[in-house]
Amino acid sequence: MSMWNRQETGGLRDIIARTTCAKGQKRFKQTFALQATHVPEGILGYRVMNHSFVASPERHSVEITGQYDLHVWYAYDGSRETVVERKTVCYSEHLPVIDLEGIRLGLNECVQATIVKEPRIVNIHLRHVTVEATVSVEFYAEVVGDAKLWVRVYEPPHVGSEEKKDLEFFDEEEFEDFEDDDELFEDED
Repeated sequence: MSMWNRQETGGLRDIIARTTCAKGQKRFKQTFALQATHVPEGILGYRVMNHSFVASPERHSVEITGQYDLHVWYAYDGSRETVVERKTVCYSEHLPVIDLEGIRLGLNECVQATIVKEPRIVNIHLRHVTVEATVSVEFYAEVVGDAKLWVRVYEPPHVGSEEKKDLEFFDEEEFEDFEDDDELFEDED
């Protein structure tokens, strides 16, 4: 008996489906230096603005490239003057992903990435005329593409039965009942 004509129930079948193939989540910390135009004496405030990013799939990770603006407000000249410095920062990070069940085929993959925690400055300090800022940002990503999955196949209850060899859609008595109903739909003249 060939494996294609088995009468067993509960076999497995391979199917190819567009599905979530891998996913991951990670927090990144990035440290950047902002060159001040004056000698800063104290930091009065800071903010991260205008964040944008794109994500692209790789075999075992997702590459996230993006940029944002760092704004730092500081005092100088004996704390008599203040200024806001701005720097556009570009970054590239690799977010590791874990493959889910099934075989990832690596075809037509795209990434659906979202920000879990917006970028924010978690540490900032002065070094002469340089302001060093550490920014934290957290991403969640899913890789969507084609994957080979296994599904359990159940045979219909009538297959393999010795009593019926063919599937009958209508019983003869049921068919006669339908013929009688046709009289109800005849046009009345």
